[in-house]
Parts: sequence; C-alpha cells; structure tokens
Amino acid sequence: MVLTNMNRLQLLSRIRPWCILACWALLFSPTTGLADEALDHFNLAHQLVQQGQHEQAVTTLESAIKAYPHFAEAHHLLGLVYFTGLQDSPKAIAALQHAVNYYPNFARAHMDLGTVLHHQKSHTDAEAAYLQALTLYPRFQEAQLAIANLYDQTQQAQKAIQAFTKVLTFNPDQPDVLYKLAYWYRKAGDIQQAHTTLDRLHSTQPTHLAGWLLRGDMAEQASKPTVAIEAYEKALASNDELLDPHYALGFLYQEQGHSEKAAMHFTKVITLTPNNPEAHLNLGVVLASLKQLDKAEQSYQKAISLDPTLLDAYYNLGVFYEFHRKDTDKALKQYREYLKRGGTDDRITKLIKKVAK
Repeated sequence: MVLTNMNRLQLLSRIRPWCILACWALLFSPTTGLADEALDHFNLAHQLVQQGQHEQAVTTLESAIKAYPHFAEAHHLLGLVYFTGLQDSPKAIAALQHAVNYYPNFARAHMDLGTVLHHQKSHTDAEAAYLQALTLYPRFQEAQLAIANLYDQTQQAQKAIQAFTKVLTFNPDQPDVLYKLAYWYRKAGDIQQAHTTLDRLHSTQPTHLAGWLLRGDMAEQASKPTVAIEAYEKALASNDELLDPHYALGFLYQEQGHSEKAAMHFTKVITLTPNNPEAHLNLGVVLASLKQLDKAEQSYQKAISLDPTLLDAYYNLGVFYEFHRKDTDKALKQYREYLKRGGTDDRITKLIKKVAK
C-alpha cells in the first residue's frame, strides 16, 4: 500500500535561450566568419525548437556544427532536440557525448547525457554522467535529484538515502523527497528514521497521501492497528477512491471488532472493484458476524461465481450453513467441494469421513 509517486523519469533540462557558453566556445574559433555563421544557425535553431519545428531545428544545428564542429552548445541543443522532440535516444546520446567531449566542464550536458542514458536503462553510464555533473557543479540541484531518482529506480537503498538527503540540503521541505527518504529508510530497516522523516513530511504537508499510506503500512507491520487505522483514514480523507486503504481498514476494523465499519470498507472495495471475489468473501464473513444472513449468503455465492477455484469461499460458506443456518446438508455439500478442490482442513476431513461411515 505504498505509493511511489516519483518513479517516472523526467527530462530535467530545459531548452533555454542562447547562452554564454556558446559565445565562450566560439571565441576560440580561428575564423570569425564561420563563428558568426555558426551563431546565426544556432539562434535560428533555438527559435525553431520553440516553435516545435524539430526536424528543421536539426538541419539548422547541423549547419551550425558544420561551420564550427567544436560548438559544444550546438551539440547539446541537438541532443535535446533528438531526445525531447524526436524521441531518438541513440542520436541524442551521440550528440550529447560530442558536447561533453568538446567542452568537458559542461555540467548541464553531462547531466542531460545521464538523463538520456537513464531513459535507455544504461544505469551505470547514467550514474557516471550524473556524478561528473555534480563534480563540476556540486550545487547542481537537478543533477542531485536525478541521481537520487536513479538510485531509487534501481533499488539501491543506501545510495538512495544518501542522495535524497543531499537533495534536502537545497530545500529541506520538499515533500516528495521526504517521502522517498522515509520509504528507503523503511526498506533499509531504519524504522525510527523512517518515522522521523514522515513526521517532518506531515508537519509541512499534513495531507501528503503517500506518506499516510506508508505510515499505515509500517504500523500494520509493527502490529499497531490503532495507528494504522488512523493513518489509512487520513489517506482516505485525501482520496476516498483508493482501493488498498479501504481493504486494509476492512481487515483492521474486523480484527478490532468493529464489524459495521469493516462492512462499510469492504463494500467500498466492491464498489471500486465489483468483480473482486476476495472482497465479496470478506464482506460475507463480516455480514455473517452482523447476523445479516441473507446478504452474507449472497456475498459468499457471489465470490464463488466470480472465482470457482477460491477454496476459502467454499470453506466459509460451509461454516455459514453449519453454524448460522444449521443446514447440515448444504454445509456438507460445500465442504465436499472444498476438499475436492484441494482443501486440507483437518476438521472438515474428519467430519466428511464421519458422515460417510
């Protein structure tokens, strides 16, 4: 029941207006005329990108590079156009590699190269590119977040913790970063730090949904039903259409003896997923405890109709007929079906053998 709402790869770069780096690079051109020509092509390409004319931008950038092959900023922009505009990652990688080769201190190009490599699942190379960007510019917040997300997606707990902690040095109250940090503290087994981080998160953003789901899941694992119930209820206060917390609350309230509330949440689960056999089965159990026998019987039967292989449904329906309806024949019919389909409950086995004698 944990949401991981930062896992989608995003392009962290923005295609920006012509910048100082291009001017700096072109100062070293041996031919002023070629430098001017390259600059003109570059500025035109930028305009074309802003207008969404990506193919034309590529052609214009190629002209800029032909005039001045070491024009790192033109290679960089070409890489971004290939990646964001034309979805051609291999060409984007080639162009960005040219950019960093011609200008090794180009931190932005290193980071964007890492982003494309990350997108291509070349995780080791992406990590190296991000680290190079951070070496050149240690306060590069976008690169720090990018490498944190890389470690998050590749399930490297300790590296993710370290990276997300560094992200918070730029802004200590980033809610999604605090959530991810809490998530990885939990995965690493540092429950106390996970709770502390969630406290920080909810002190600044009390309605953070994923945070409450994580807190509820942790409380369930720690056998703290009251804390779990509070957390899941707060999650549903933000979004009442979430399946998992309703399901969890159904079980938690049932275990606490609050059958009416349990029935309410299992009913909501069925509203969200009408063809969920387990939800119908669990609702049947709760309704039977509330002595709503007709509805309970219907729920059990619905569960079986949705999934004829659901052993627990036959077992529970047999118990229902045996103890609630006092109908031995119907109970035995369900018990036999339960055993026929692979059920192994000793009491049922002995009961069927006893009846057979």
